[in-house]
Amino acid sequence: MHRTINISFNVTPAQKETIESRMSENGFDDISAYLKVIALKTQTFTLISAGASMGEASVELGFKVTESQKTKIEEKMKESDCENLTSYLQYVAMHAVVTAVVEVRSTGSFDAMLERIAKSKASR
Repeated sequence: MHRTINISFNVTPAQKETIESRMSENGFDDISAYLKVIALKTQTFTLISAGASMGEASVELGFKVTESQKTKIEEKMKESDCENLTSYLQYVAMHAVVTAVVEVRSTGSFDAMLERIAKSKASR
């Protein structure tokens, strides 16, 4: 069984608002799930400072990962020349765009898949 590790970092209230907006834009309802996906799946990038953020980083955000996932996140952080995990996570949480590949089941058409998705959303 894999041991889970909790990764957390602090952001300002304004940064949290931006992160929640990105989360919603990318189709996530849970901030922990969003953070985990973007931390693991964001491509290597060059960190560009967007200037100092106003306010104290008083809001804690976090998610759980396995040891191998934590190692992968740390590798991505190093590949992106980020100084520390907090700056990496803040940046990807505020700037990431989640991309997904959609497969159409061989037994159905694309329209049938869209219909199933619409029905599942309507039943919520």
